[in-house]
Amino acid sequence: MLTNKEQGDKFLTMVGFAKRAGAIVLGYDSLRTAKGVRLIAVSDTASDNLKDDMERLADKRNIPIVYAPTLEDKVGGNVKALGITNSDMSRAITDYVSDGATQYGIRLGTRR
Repeated sequence: MLTNKEQGDKFLTMVGFAKRAGAIVLGYDSLRTAKGVRLIAVSDTASDNLKDDMERLADKRNIPIVYAPTLEDKVGGNVKALGITNSDMSRAITDYVSDGATQYGIRLGTRR
């Protein structure tokens, strides 16, 4: 069984794969205008306003949203929100989170 840190690292590794594959959109402004985003991930460290905006965007586009303790570790900088554009990678992340990652602070759906 993987530890909490290893589970969190697994999520960040999946985000890292998406980044290396060029299947990632970083930041609020880019997410608002990007085409083909299949999943939105938001850091727990994001402001409530950003979380609200990302939930509205996910609802509008009918795509999943994932909350994680941190995103900055894999994408660098002060990134609080990102989008995954690859369908397979998005599905893999959604499946991983649905299969029990909530116990590691990673959760699918709205924060409410």
